[in-house]
Amino acid sequence: MRDDLLIRRSMGSCDVAAVRVLGLLLLIAAPSAAQDAAGSSCAGDKGGITLPPGFCATVFADNVGHARQMVVAPNGVVYVNTWSGPYFRNDTPPPGGFLPALQDTTGDGHADVVLRFGPGAESGNAGGTGIALYRGALYAETNDRIVRYALPTGAIAPSGPPEAVVSGLPLTGDHPMHPFKIDAQGNLFVDLGSATNSCQSENRMPNSPGIQPCTELNTRAGIWRYDANRTGQHFSPAERDRHCRRTPLRKNRAAA
Repeated sequence: MRDDLLIRRSMGSCDVAAVRVLGLLLLIAAPSAAQDAAGSSCAGDKGGITLPPGFCATVFADNVGHARQMVVAPNGVVYVNTWSGPYFRNDTPPPGGFLPALQDTTGDGHADVVLRFGPGAESGNAGGTGIALYRGALYAETNDRIVRYALPTGAIAPSGPPEAVVSGLPLTGDHPMHPFKIDAQGNLFVDLGSATNSCQSENRMPNSPGIQPCTELNTRAGIWRYDANRTGQHFSPAERDRHCRRTPLRKNRAAA
């Protein structure tokens, strides 16, 4: 069974954009770019999807696990963060770490090099969602942490252990994921998912009123700011960036 699908798209001068959709990795190109991007006219089933005239697709990679987010390095290597654990009913992930590095070395539109790194399920890890590149390093969410891997020259996968940039992020409740973004100034913005669905007195129950005020907003359902250049930071409600967007949680209305 195919897992989450990602699309890699190339148009015109071969500018590449990454878009998450649902089951494998695809390389999409217009005919003018297809020869350069995929080395062929993209014959076959076009990745099993329907495309408008003038486009074709090849499967870039499949069976990478539950792909959550990805980044593409300047050298074309695709890094993906995958997830498993209780959120996916403890299914069996692919062997190895939850972070695959994918590379097409032949130019045929397929990842012929797949290297997995980082802790795997055998160590009690469940992977993560967030992933980013910043100052030559790869940042990734894993369980309750955001870690930083040094990317070696001449290799696509890190060889050493990561450094913990932030630890102690909450994992309980309905939404234990921690997607994040790093800006040009090195601010690390971490989105903490809500512990409940809409801050009801009884979670996900019809006609249950919302809690007023929603105390969950002190520790969840918002954005926290850290420093991407520092290690050893720990989650604390006081670290929340009060200038960032707040997640409204449906304004505490009773569920329909």
